[in-house]
Amino acid sequence: MSDLDVALKRLDAALDAAEAAVGRALDAADAARAREEELNAFADDRLRLAGLLDEAAARAEAANEGDRELAARVDAAIAAVSAVLAEAEG
Repeated sequence: MSDLDVALKRLDAALDAAEAAVGRALDAADAARAREEELNAFADDRLRLAGLLDEAAARAEAANEGDRELAARVDAAIAAVSAVLAEAEG
């Protein structure tokens, strides 16, 4: 085998190694891009869910306020009925 053949084989091996390195670098860049997109999607979901949680908390507070008002009205009605019954008995 001549020196030229040896040099060509070494060059071919070096080119194969460089090609493989470029492929790995491209794969790593694609994976990093995919992770970044996934993180962005998680952040968007977190913001959306935080908004929904805030809305649900506001609705729950409004429902609690309505329950308190209803309880006060029922208590007032019970007191009124009790007063009428007491007056009718007495």
